[in-house]
Amino acid sequence: MMRDTPEDVQEQKQLLIVKQPIFDRNKSVWGYRFLVNHVQEDGNIAGERSDLELVTEQLASIFAYRESGATEIFFVLSVKDETPLEQTAFPLNLANCVLSMSGEAVNLRQCSHLADLVRERGGLLAAEADDPSDVLEVVLKQCDVVKVSMAGKNPAEIVTLCQKFKGCSGKLMAANVENWETYEGARALGFQYFQGSFFGMPEVKAAKVLQSTSVAKLQLLKALNSPDCGMDELASIIASDISLSYRILRYINSASFGFQTQIKSIQQAVTLLGLKELKHWCTVVVMTDIDSTPKGEEVAYTALLRARFLSRFAELSTTVTPSPDSMFMLGLFSKLDALLSFPMEQALENVSLDTNLMDGLCGVPNEYNTLTRMMESIEAGDCSEASKVLKQYAVNCVEMAAEYMKAATWTSQQLSEMQQ
Repeated sequence: MMRDTPEDVQEQKQLLIVKQPIFDRNKSVWGYRFLVNHVQEDGNIAGERSDLELVTEQLASIFAYRESGATEIFFVLSVKDETPLEQTAFPLNLANCVLSMSGEAVNLRQCSHLADLVRERGGLLAAEADDPSDVLEVVLKQCDVVKVSMAGKNPAEIVTLCQKFKGCSGKLMAANVENWETYEGARALGFQYFQGSFFGMPEVKAAKVLQSTSVAKLQLLKALNSPDCGMDELASIIASDISLSYRILRYINSASFGFQTQIKSIQQAVTLLGLKELKHWCTVVVMTDIDSTPKGEEVAYTALLRARFLSRFAELSTTVTPSPDSMFMLGLFSKLDALLSFPMEQALENVSLDTNLMDGLCGVPNEYNTLTRMMESIEAGDCSEASKVLKQYAVNCVEMAAEYMKAATWTSQQLSEMQQ
């Protein structure tokens, strides 16, 4: 899994860059789609852009990711018009880059010439279309990937589309996959790659029973978040799980905490961190250990990024009601159902959380739920909806974009150190 957000991108406070994972047929991460939005000085958030300046910035961020060691992951950039198609716009090394053409770009003859150039430099070319007739024939023949949106289509329409694209040499990517049913249907029809919010949804199956390991982790979460859990009980909880003890002590001794001397016991950690802070980080460790699959890693990344960003949001806003600690827990638990593949209401039965927080997580309209929906909008690239919520709290959108980028960097560092 690749997560790092490069510092050079983070410093450009007008940019909001969101990564969306793309999975293969084995539910492993094949690549990431980059959504680049421009946060305007007047506080508004413009939609996703693909002009030459932003395509260049996307490439710069991708190269930083690639240099971090993610050599087998593909990075997908969207190009919607002819502006960025000049050969001079692209560097000599496009390894692992996928230029995804849409809109008028797929009907430009120069796009077909671009395919050879991109391949010479190590990249791939993709076309975004809902019908083969939407793409210039010579362009379609040159494409390595054909990206088809699942949004608003019923199963019969998707089957018809597959038949139309049958003669295409490029591999099919299902985009805007919103649920597991659509994923399974597209997979059965031969699609190779899958992008959308489905991976963050609970993969709930009939009569599913929680595994004993998941039940044990939920019991840990309940104890950790109980106000009655004191130092002795916390030490006993951690000591009862050798793996948890090892991971927590290893994490606390990582560079993130910066202790000059090695922490050798939970009691020592409580003394240095305080009971509340240690419980906080124990909860993070347990949550990120629930699902170790590639899908689970992406869900855990999303949850921890939300936790960090929302806690900073509460610190910077004078109008938000919940405390930063409560906001951190909101983000962290907002993906519990997806991590467990279990309905949220039933999963939360085994966890001690504030009633309003639990209501928000279960979909009851309240402030917690509104802020969860805001995060979903940001992650989906729906910046107009996110902007509406931000304005309600009278926060600076440019500053929030910078905080999101910082939260992504922080999340990457934490998860990397937990997994070492």
